[in-house]
Amino acid sequence: MKNNSVQLIGTLTRDIELSKNSKGNSFVRFTLACTRDNKPFTDFINCIAFGDLANDICNHGDKDTGFCIVGNLRTSSYEKDGKKQYSTNVVVESFELLND
Repeated sequence: MKNNSVQLIGTLTRDIELSKNSKGNSFVRFTLACTRDNKPFTDFINCIAFGDLANDICNHGDKDTGFCIVGNLRTSSYEKDGKKQYSTNVVVESFELLND
């Protein structure tokens, strides 16, 4: 079992657009809306996928599409206006489309 593993079930908050970095590698960023069990709350989880997986997600990823994703958490930091900012994303390793 991996120490850093995440599984999420949710729906896409918007259509996904494929992007390419300066080296020409494909990636997608998207947000998955995940409703908490037995609670009227929704968490919005930032996700990113790379390469062929990014292409596959983009081809199936329309707003409100249900996904089950498996991945790992990645944290990063950057400076904005002289203040350190932190972000957490799920790096997608695999996904499954869910039927409504």
